[in-house]
Amino acid sequence: PAQVQARKPFPWFNATPFYSTDRGTSDYNALQVKLEHRYTNGFQYLISYTWSKSLDAGGSGYFDVENGPGGSSALQNYYNVRESRAVSSYDIPHFLSISGLYELPFGKGKQYLTHGLPSYVLGNWQLNTVAQVRSGQPYNLSVTGDVANIGSSVSWWNYARPNQIANPKPSHATATKWYDPAAFAVPSFSYGDFPRNSLRTSHVATADVSLFKNIPIKDELALNFRAEVFNVFNIQNYGAPDTGIGDPAAGQITSNVLPPRQIQLGLHLRDRKSVV
Repeated sequence: PAQVQARKPFPWFNATPFYSTDRGTSDYNALQVKLEHRYTNGFQYLISYTWSKSLDAGGSGYFDVENGPGGSSALQNYYNVRESRAVSSYDIPHFLSISGLYELPFGKGKQYLTHGLPSYVLGNWQLNTVAQVRSGQPYNLSVTGDVANIGSSVSWWNYARPNQIANPKPSHATATKWYDPAAFAVPSFSYGDFPRNSLRTSHVATADVSLFKNIPIKDELALNFRAEVFNVFNIQNYGAPDTGIGDPAAGQITSNVLPPRQIQLGLHLRDRKSVV
């Protein structure tokens, strides 16, 4: 223990301090494409696509804030920051976003059916949608304990990654086995050789749809009805699996990135001066 203590950056300090360094580096490159149809005759849409890659060495953010799932092992060796250079934990190679709205040409102030019962039933409807599809997020694996014998006294800080001994990717990944924990071993008196952020979560896809209707009551008043459906297709977007090698639930996914389908209804009565 005395030899381990002597190798610490601050050997006279008995506890394990947390400190930051400015030795990290990062690079980001991207291709960004946008196709837009501006609002004309009650119709508009916007399609955006980003193809990017983010690399960094050293990571950043304490307590997994920016280092993502399993982020405590993003930087194993503080004396060799370069060893941790890999894709960033927020690296999303592909991101597609589509949004649009369409107003039916019926009702008061529109081209057709400007008055009467058909105007109230079919008029002043607006359909809106937002859809997004993106790549999964990188995540790290970690092992518990002071396996590299660096004198870490923080029991909950798993700084080391495991050693890889087999292919960790199952032929068919499922929520109960997103990666194979048997493909890893715990290092002994060394850091792990498994690269940082070399595994990814599942891709994420979602779509939200809303339907609005303005119901004129008088020249001064209007009633606005809204029906909004979030995650309309009820897609189950898997979160990150348990990243601790040795945990009973290692490799298992127990959470989703987004909640299941949600439906929201609303009424707004408004006039020229206020909204109720």
